[in-house]
Amino acid sequence: MRCLGEIDGRENAERLVAHLLVNDISTHIESADGNSWEIWVREEDKLRRAVDELELFRQDPQHARYEGVLAKAKTRLEQEQAKQTEIRKNIREVKMVVRPGMMSGRIPPLTLTLLVLCVVLGLLSNFGSPGPNSSWGKQIVKQLKFVDLQESEGDPAASLKQGELWRIITPIFLHGGPMHLGMNMLGLVIFGRVIERILGTPRYALMVLALAIVPNLLQGLMPSSLGGNPNFVGISGVIYGFVGYVWVRSQINPTFGISIPMPFLVLMIGSIVIGLSGAIPAWRFADLCHLGGLVLGAAMGYFSETKK
Repeated sequence: MRCLGEIDGRENAERLVAHLLVNDISTHIESADGNSWEIWVREEDKLRRAVDELELFRQDPQHARYEGVLAKAKTRLEQEQAKQTEIRKNIREVKMVVRPGMMSGRIPPLTLTLLVLCVVLGLLSNFGSPGPNSSWGKQIVKQLKFVDLQESEGDPAASLKQGELWRIITPIFLHGGPMHLGMNMLGLVIFGRVIERILGTPRYALMVLALAIVPNLLQGLMPSSLGGNPNFVGISGVIYGFVGYVWVRSQINPTFGISIPMPFLVLMIGSIVIGLSGAIPAWRFADLCHLGGLVLGAAMGYFSETKK
């Protein structure tokens, strides 16, 4: 706000302020001393116009252009107030809502089924390294991995070409160790139980299928120079998809009820960047699977909120 100048007499000051308001120049007046009034312009980009109007006013305060400006200014103020009232009617107060029961209670049926399958198959297969006398474990690994490594002859799509299409899904049930299994089951319970309750089991099942198939194909069929490797296991691609889904929906819709802490999201994205960059030679994670899940989940979240 900038001081425009002083005007003698309250009546003249009010007439000038009204004239400026009618010409879309908002001002404020203050008593200076005695009979003088300071005129302050609220928007500096309109100061030049206000100066010109002040000079014209000083030359002839009784000019015909200033007749009726007080009434015009009053009408203008009433219109602005009515407009603001209408705007306030259309403003919806946004409150964060934590949906009762979402993070507690029994684990929904499909999430529980996935958890049980992952744990049972992980234990039976000895986490991908069955013993020499474990025929069950050997068959689980042979039949559920993305490709039968003993018969693939270096072709990551060899098993799929033979019609074994279940392999685009089943690697999510195998895990490489107790820590790998434990971390993924924790993520499955935290995010899966909430999303299944929000979407309902049928839609949630379709979501899990998509988040298994697309990331698995990406990880299994991409060349090794780009991070691909058909010898991978784990449901982490689905978990990354859950994270992307929840994060995007909570960003678009603050009333979604749950959100992803930014440090957690940065950690997950950072792990993908580290893996794909090759910064750590011994890094052994399915980063393309994680990336595919995160992007697909985020896309699902976006369309869930924008296509309502």
